[in-house]
Amino acid sequence: MKYCPNCGAQLSDDAMFCPACGARFGAPQQPYQQQPYQQQPQYPQQPQYPQQDAPVKGKKRSIVGWVVAILVGVAMVAMKMGW
Repeated sequence: MKYCPNCGAQLSDDAMFCPACGARFGAPQQPYQQQPYQQQPQYPQQPQYPQQDAPVKGKKRSIVGWVVAILVGVAMVAMKMGW
């Protein structure tokens, strides 16, 4: 009979694992070997462009809309007056 070195439970001679704590027996355990550090690949730095303001489309459209509305209004008034 042998005993678990981890918890002291009694083991059968052919036991591979301790039934009490689950420790592994039989094959010698390999010590942990840290894998070599693999550095991330270095990419060329992206060129930095000056930041540009986005075009202002909303303001131009609203001005054009107002101009068109005024011209239509003036045309309607001129038609009513008989010009």
